[in-house]
Amino acid sequence: MVRVQKIRVPDTGSLSWIVIDGERVPVGVVNEYLVYLHRLGRSPNTVRAYAHHLQAFWEYLVEHQHDWRDLKLIQLAEFVSWVRHATRAGGTHRSDATINLILAAIGSFYEYQDRLGVETAISHSRRFGARSPYKPFLHHISRTQSLRHAMVRVKAIKHLPNVFSPSEVQSLLDACTRLRDRLLLFLLYESGMRIGQALGLRHADIRSYDGAIDIVPRANSNGALAKSRSPYVVHVSKQAMALYADYLVHEYGEVAHDYVFVNWWGGHVGAPMRYATAIDLFRQLSKRTGLHATPHMFRHTHATDLIRAGWDSAYVQRRLGHAHIQTTINTYAHLSTEYMGEIFERYQKERAR
Repeated sequence: MVRVQKIRVPDTGSLSWIVIDGERVPVGVVNEYLVYLHRLGRSPNTVRAYAHHLQAFWEYLVEHQHDWRDLKLIQLAEFVSWVRHATRAGGTHRSDATINLILAAIGSFYEYQDRLGVETAISHSRRFGARSPYKPFLHHISRTQSLRHAMVRVKAIKHLPNVFSPSEVQSLLDACTRLRDRLLLFLLYESGMRIGQALGLRHADIRSYDGAIDIVPRANSNGALAKSRSPYVVHVSKQAMALYADYLVHEYGEVAHDYVFVNWWGGHVGAPMRYATAIDLFRQLSKRTGLHATPHMFRHTHATDLIRAGWDSAYVQRRLGHAHIQTTINTYAHLSTEYMGEIFERYQKERAR
């Protein structure tokens, strides 16, 4: 059985993932691509997700005795059917949205191979042969464009992002037993920053006098990534800054670095807080409150609150650090039916004036 295995990269000591086959032998061609993603500075979460997506693809290839170089479009469509009905641990099936993520990872893998000059049936197939008047399957794809957009996709139902109600946010904050954890949740909720951006924060990034926080893309020793390519600024309330001050006074000790979020209890005391610690924190909070909680849900909640408060999408885009406004629109344009009713009522009142 093909599996994903966690490793430490020898030269950096950072966390990454590889794919191994049933005999525990690393799948070379897949792992070269995963290393490529790691070297590019992709987040550990991204590399892990791609490893799991490609693990499913490789398991299909092994089971059906296909060579990845010779895989044709019809076989890729068969893979979609196979992966949709393949039962995962826990007896659940993959959603169409998840299948599209897997297909995107496969497309990226083939794009990488294409850029290396590797000949594959996927990237060079033709419909009716070399002399056919019909153009190649991927005729519109150049070396500078993505093969991912030419891969098979399934029609997935778009679901609203999971968000918290104000009372749920308060329950999660109240469930925190440490100021550090409460500050982390409060900043995620009030700023909309990503967990990687929060874990990479330095004291120099926080300007208490005007409530501004600089989000700076940089390499971090704890593996945290800002994801956004350009720096930007978010403003938070005086309450957030007061909580930051309390944390510094009552919990923050002496360290040889400038990170805001630090491990003070167990493990490597004094080291910058890592993704694994944050994930464990959210698991504990979920158990204490009975709420399903992830760091990204705070980002969705913040963005949804802004849109419901009447913020223009362009301002929401800048506050979230999205590179393109279409990302903001696609993610948050499909708000609840109840909210659409509220907007229409507001519109009618304004017309009546």
